[in-house]
Formats: sequence, C-alpha cells, structure tokens
Amino acid sequence: MPNNIEKLGFTKADTRVRKRLIVGVEAREKCGKTNFVLTAPGPIVLFDFNDSLEGVIHKFADDKDIYVSDYTKTGNILSPDAWVKAWEQFKKEYISALKSPDVRSVDVDTATEQWELIRMARFGKILQVMPHMYAPVNAEFRDLIYMAYSSNKNLILTHKKKEEYVADKKNPAISNRTGKYIRSGFSDSAYMVQVNLNLDRDDQGFVATILDCRQNPFVVGLELRDEMINFPTLASLVLPETSEGDWV
Repeated sequence: MPNNIEKLGFTKADTRVRKRLIVGVEAREKCGKTNFVLTAPGPIVLFDFNDSLEGVIHKFADDKDIYVSDYTKTGNILSPDAWVKAWEQFKKEYISALKSPDVRSVDVDTATEQWELIRMARFGKILQVMPHMYAPVNAEFRDLIYMAYSSNKNLILTHKKKEEYVADKKNPAISNRTGKYIRSGFSDSAYMVQVNLNLDRDDQGFVATILDCRQNPFVVGLELRDEMINFPTLASLVLPETSEGDWV
C-alpha cells in the first residue's frame, strides 16, 4: 500500500545498481576513440559520423554483433530540408536502438558531429546563432541523453578536441592559443554522463585518464594504458561490485 508521501505524488528512490554506463570520451585525432567504443558489450549499434571504422572494426566484428548507421555524408548536405530529415532520421534510429531488447550498447562517434547536425537542422548554421535561440535545441539534445538513463543500454558519446583560445588581455577582439585542447560539442554532456574519459598517446603508447566519475570518485585521475583501455576494465572500476566478465 502506498504511504502518505507516495500519495502526494512522490516516488521512493530506486537504490538498484544498473549494470549499464553512460560514458563521455574525449580525444584528439587517432588516439583510440573508435577502438574504445567497439570494446563495449555487444550487440552494438554505432552511429558513424566520423568515417573511422576502416582498419578498426575488423578487430571486433568476429566476436560481437556490430550494426552501423552511416552519417558520414551529412557534412555534404546543402538543403535545409535535408538537414532536418537527417536529424529526424538519427533521432528515430537512436530511440529505436535504446528501446530494442536486442541492443546492449549504443555508440555515437562522434557526438561532436551529432551536435553539429542538430544545429544545422534547427538553425541552418552552426555559427553566429544568438544565445537565446539555443534553449529548445539544448533541451532536445539533453532529452536524448536522458533517455539512455531510462534504458538498460550502455551509451558512449565520443568527442573531438579543439584548440583552446582566450581573449587577448590588451585587445579582447584578438584570441590567442593557450596550447591546450578542450572538448568540442554540446557542453552540458560532460555533466550529464556518469563518467568522463580522456584518451591520449605519449612516448609509452596509448593512455586513458578517468576525468571524473559519479559512482566511484576513488577512480578519478586513474590512468589506463594500452590493452587496459577498454570498456569492461573501465566499467568494473566504476562499479567495483561487477567484474570485467559482466561487460563482455
């Protein structure tokens, strides 16, 4: 029987730990974004905006089912109606993947280009858009991420990184490079995911750094290298009550 608080319309908090992760990945070019997303549990639905599967997907296709939706040609669209059509098609496929009982992981590679697609569909451009116009577009984009929380699907959103510029102190009209690189795409996605991962490479090889983690703050700052850079290892660190075997 519902108690008096529930009769007021409140729902008792759900304390179950869902065995799914919402992950944000950021990296410069050729640092392993696509390789990482393909280590997620299958079956995988991958939205390919980046045309980076060649030379990578064959390493995984024999061990798991990977289904690809090709959005690599959206950058060539010229018609405003075609931009809208492409975005609505993406939304339809994305929502269907989250609802499908046959899908375990959904990958968007890259969410940077997904963000460009929605802006082209809604504004017809990605630059010189007034800030007050973004409210409905931001809400629409957030809703797609929130949908993953209501599903039992893993969601991985990869992001490109761009050079950081700051206004010159003497002349604010001039922007100078800082030498740093920052995430490119919908800014709120970093707050909305459960864990953020930065991929890079140095003289020793590939390295992944856990930037933040909602479920397990003790892993923040941890570095994974080479063969350890995979979804099962990350997930078992974020949810230590699980094992890598739960994520294959």
